Amino acid sequence: QTLSQRPDILDEEICEELKPLQTTNKPFDDAEAMRLLSEELEWRGPIAPGVCAPECAEPDGAPLFASISASPIASASLGQVYKATLHDGSEVAVKVQRPSAMRQVATDFAVLTTVLYGIQSTGWGNGDLVEITDIVAAGVFEEMDYRNEAVNAQRFERSLDFLGYVSVPAAVPSLPPTPRVLVTEWVAGRHLSDLSREEGTRMTNMAVDAVTASLVLTGFVHADPHEGNIMLGDDGRLYFP
Repeated sequence: QTLSQRPDILDEEICEELKPLQTTNKPFDDAEAMRLLSEELEWRGPIAPGVCAPECAEPDGAPLFASISASPIASASLGQVYKATLHDGSEVAVKVQRPSAMRQVATDFAVLTTVLYGIQSTGWGNGDLVEITDIVAAGVFEEMDYRNEAVNAQRFERSLDFLGYVSVPAAVPSLPPTPRVLVTEWVAGRHLSDLSREEGTRMTNMAVDAVTASLVLTGFVHADPHEGNIMLGDDGRLYFP
């Protein structure tokens, strides 16, 4: 995902090939996602009319949502997103973490720590590479709890209120976030690849200002601002979904 944003490092054609990793990773099984939804939200009935989690305790009970998409509308490295409708008609995004995400990230950091320990043992570098990795890993694991993500997202939005155009989808109060499920308001908008040149330039300028302000003014940053995590809303605002 990071390299897909760096045509200054890789050839632009390679960057374009890597960009699908931002939002179109191979999704995990929908039945498993419904099972996680049911488990995390402690829902015994159907997820939506005609949509039940495996081993649903009350298949004839009231559904959690009025409807939910049959497959994810976006799939990233750590989770995937479904579009659903609440019983009051509100559209929401339902983010479900991959079952293997925690184990995979732990394995990746274990391998990285081992490699860096070996490099550090040769005397290369002027800092404690393993300690730096530990600090980064702690932050990643903290953010993998969607309850923390929801809190930090709102803090990020408030920190940039002075710009007047930055928003983050708010968590749905009636369905509080859990460690592996986050339900937020649905944002109507488009990513950079779907914008006209003029719209893309405007969104890019807004995003650069927002990211720069968070780095040099507020000190509270979005750690993953790639194209898949930035949208121009139909209301003209810049969204970090």
